[in-house]
Amino acid sequence: MATPRALSAHHDAAWRTYLRSHALLVRRLDADLRAAHGMTLLTYDALVQLSEAPGRRLRMKDLAAGLVYSASGLTRIVDGLERDGYAGRQVDQEDRRTTFVTLTPAGLAALEAAWPTHVRGVREHFADHLDKAQARTFADVFREINSGLD
Repeated sequence: MATPRALSAHHDAAWRTYLRSHALLVRRLDADLRAAHGMTLLTYDALVQLSEAPGRRLRMKDLAAGLVYSASGLTRIVDGLERDGYAGRQVDQEDRRTTFVTLTPAGLAALEAAWPTHVRGVREHFADHLDKAQARTFADVFREINSGLD
């Protein structure tokens, strides 16, 4: 096995700074949503994914992919969405092996109530620290990284 090349000081600093920033941002946005709405960031993201889907429903595997979550881990998330009345499950009548997750009116209402808190947090803790050029560069860099990982 070949020995990997070491990271340059710039790449190492970028990587470590990214990891710390990501962890801190997720923690802060999650805390804001929990405090104001009793909702986790993961729940918020699931509601967003469902709200943007055609018919406000997704196959379980597509919701898992959108959340970058394992299919088995998604069951716990969907259980919570159902318990809170935010979503329901429907078995596909044409392919009984497929289950859809459908956003309920209560789920949409919860998302709409939480949206201002989330946007305020993203703006305050992330977007306000970037000018337009930096935001474009940031998006381009992570789009490139994502394309190599997806």
